[in-house]
Amino acid sequence: MKTLATETAPPQPRERVRLPLTIPIAPYLRDHRIDGKIVLPAVEILQHLAASVMAHRPDGAVCRMGAAKFERFLPIPENSSVIEACHELEIYEDGRLVSRLTTRSVIPGTDIKRTSVHATVEFTAPKEGRPPLPMDMAAALDGVSYEIPAQILYRELVPFGPAYQNIMGGLFLAESGAVAKICAAGHAAASAPLGSPFPFDAALHAACAWGQRFHHLTAFPVGFEERIIIEPTVPGESYHCRVLPVVTTGDDLTFDIWIYDAKGGVREAIRGVAMKEIFPGRIMPPGWVQREEAAPLAAIRGQYRAVAVVDRRTMADFAALALTAPEGERLEKMGKKRQTDFLAARLALKFLSRKLFADWTTPASAIQTVSPNGINPCCTVAGTNDPVFCSVSHDSRFAVAVAGEEEIGVDVERLSDKVVKARRIFMGGEELALTEASPLGIVQASIRVWSIKEGIAKATGRSLAESWRKVKVERIERCRSLLTVEGIRYTAFHDTVEDHVFTAVKRGWTEDERA
Repeated sequence: MKTLATETAPPQPRERVRLPLTIPIAPYLRDHRIDGKIVLPAVEILQHLAASVMAHRPDGAVCRMGAAKFERFLPIPENSSVIEACHELEIYEDGRLVSRLTTRSVIPGTDIKRTSVHATVEFTAPKEGRPPLPMDMAAALDGVSYEIPAQILYRELVPFGPAYQNIMGGLFLAESGAVAKICAAGHAAASAPLGSPFPFDAALHAACAWGQRFHHLTAFPVGFEERIIIEPTVPGESYHCRVLPVVTTGDDLTFDIWIYDAKGGVREAIRGVAMKEIFPGRIMPPGWVQREEAAPLAAIRGQYRAVAVVDRRTMADFAALALTAPEGERLEKMGKKRQTDFLAARLALKFLSRKLFADWTTPASAIQTVSPNGINPCCTVAGTNDPVFCSVSHDSRFAVAVAGEEEIGVDVERLSDKVVKARRIFMGGEELALTEASPLGIVQASIRVWSIKEGIAKATGRSLAESWRKVKVERIERCRSLLTVEGIRYTAFHDTVEDHVFTAVKRGWTEDERA
């Protein structure tokens, strides 16, 4: 009779081997310093373990990894040319290969040697049934983004030397995650068998910056659940990375990371990347990056079922892959500028649909955002014809989509004194007086009147010229304005992001508001 201990005992390896591992210290590795010490990057450790596995077992599936733990930094002495380490390999009947990188050192003042485990990883088949990240979520961020230029990122947030400065241009952060263009640097790093180590490393920098921005802590990678390399990255090429926060409670952060090529092909998928504050109180984010202000668009978000925003600076070159077939047909008929506007609006509407129905897995190409008339925006449950009330708008930077319980209209405009020059075209005499007397200033007040009338045109199906005539704005405030349309009361809600004004309108206002 089997005992409980026997039934629950973990499987034992059928073979254990200890393989010597000599790690050459190339000059570029000295650019990777943490807390003032040169440290072998986790991506390099994985590369050396994978190469050692391949030398011992050429049939090993090293591009499929799981249960990785980075347990202890492996420091590199200043004048060393090599690190003498050991690869401890366990081979299981089910095909799993468990690798550990260890070193031995003498305890100071004694003759006793101790073994340190620096990293553990399983090379194994991936789990089944893990859906890919939908293409709309891969191609852009949902939310108002915050840009950190690469030179500032690497000077103040991730202070590595030039070899490890592989985020290109700027890093964009929003509550929904991070996107960046990343480079597989052409340094003399080994690219076999896992591909260039630099793209995954750069994606970890983006995750680190996200933690500093939104959780006020400097977190380092301590492991991951799964890494699948579909096609190894190539030195000298650039890629698009998407960092998706998964768990963000307490001091531990977990991310999923996706690395794409220029055509939108997935090169790497890394799930369950665990990051933790290793030096609490010692390595702190600078004050300027820590978000303290309220979440953007708070005035509008509080009034509607869902709001989605796309900052077009975050859009990947392959964003068109997120379109349905009818959307793609419309895109092909447009000029280049109109294509970008159209793409940004479609992405915002797809994000809106996901929020409304808590759907994070349906392929983007199955979410239709254009009504049968080919004009109005559409927000439906995937696979059904159940629409909700929605509206979309875009300007030179943002696309915004809003959903509500009844007809609504949204507009976003960049501040410009051009609106003042044209205001007699779309305002009545009382509105002219309101804008001239507004404590907001004539430009801010005028842009609100313009946006209100744009929003009413969308909400009611009127032409813009008719909206100019029939909308009567009665009060203009920074975050809320009151108006009537042929005696029907409406409220407009405003939010400002830098020099962009967002406005959404819906029916109704109370006597208290009027007073």
